[in-house]
Amino acid sequence: MKRSFRVFWMLIALPVSCIVVWCNIKIHRTPLPGSAAEQRQVIGLLNTLKKGIRNDVPERMQKLFPEGAAFIYALYGLANCNAAHWSATGYHTRIREARWSMDQLGSDPIKDRFPASLPPGHGIFHAGWSALLHGSIIKAVGVNRVSTAEIERFTITCDTIASTFANGHTPYPCSYTNMAWPADAVVAMAALALYDEVIAERYGEVRLEWVGAVKALSPGNAGIPHAWDPSSNTALREMRGSSLALICLLLPTIDSAFAKDQFTLFAQNFFAERMGVPAVTEYQKDHAGKGDVDSGPLIFGAGPVATIVGAGACRANADAFHDLEFSSTTDGFGFVFGDDERGYLFGAMPIADLFIAWCRSMPVRNPEPIVRPKFIRFHAWSTLLLALLWSPLLWGRLLQVVRRP
Repeated sequence: MKRSFRVFWMLIALPVSCIVVWCNIKIHRTPLPGSAAEQRQVIGLLNTLKKGIRNDVPERMQKLFPEGAAFIYALYGLANCNAAHWSATGYHTRIREARWSMDQLGSDPIKDRFPASLPPGHGIFHAGWSALLHGSIIKAVGVNRVSTAEIERFTITCDTIASTFANGHTPYPCSYTNMAWPADAVVAMAALALYDEVIAERYGEVRLEWVGAVKALSPGNAGIPHAWDPSSNTALREMRGSSLALICLLLPTIDSAFAKDQFTLFAQNFFAERMGVPAVTEYQKDHAGKGDVDSGPLIFGAGPVATIVGAGACRANADAFHDLEFSSTTDGFGFVFGDDERGYLFGAMPIADLFIAWCRSMPVRNPEPIVRPKFIRFHAWSTLLLALLWSPLLWGRLLQVVRRP
């Protein structure tokens, strides 16, 4: 084997081998859900993201996604609210950051990106995420420690959302003119459920009627669709991994029985493995499709967004094992570093970091001991890859030894 070829091949084999070994190690380093180690990592993510979010990150994400800036503020605020429940020493910082996020989300530059004429005011996307964040702040602070005026403002917001559902002809109100996404309606309905939990029972009937309407439009084994045509009240695109993951993350607070049914469909249709790596696919099994602005880039049909949010859906539905599996996949291939300062993919996609922080800051609902996944098939595939990668060099070296006089 010529020396030039050996050098060329080693320049390929060495970095690829390092990446493979790195992934095989990191996939085992994810802390257990709800552990102190996981909480430290969440705080590390929020601390790292803070500077960018107060500068150019929202507008950078806005250039990539139609709701990029609004998502940044909503997710950052929600993750800080969750962290306030268990971050005793940083409680005031978390609440301050959450309130700042709510102010930014409710500012004119953000609201004006959504049609002001759409009920319940700037469409269901903005109204739903704003109400969910406001309710989460009240819950984190304590209903007895916020002003009566703030409770009244939150009540008016939720009443307006409830009226939009009650008076509409579809369970999926528009986020933009003549455009609706069912996941946005679920966020808004989750805000009403949070009101009932934190302040007083007020929207139980609205939630019950909404669940009935959704079931009527998605009978049998059909999951909640990805996109909806509000004029004809029919699905434009059937269920997909990224949106159903978000839906399953929030449904348990709205209706536990319906949430269980949807999560079962989610697991049956979207849980998968790729080369031994657990992941959530964007399209149903035996279906194919391309990545888009909602899913992000797909890798062998698996969606990074669906996998990240899918871990949160598992946590919300007391499936701690798959929560840890999917989170481990994210850590194994996310090139994440650090605890006190932490970021994935070298900080290239802050919105993904925020989804991770939000999902991992949520309470763990499964009290049973968690069995760590072993990833045996992934290690086997990795060993095969390394063997194939180095075989030309090893074979060439073997021939040299055999031919040597």
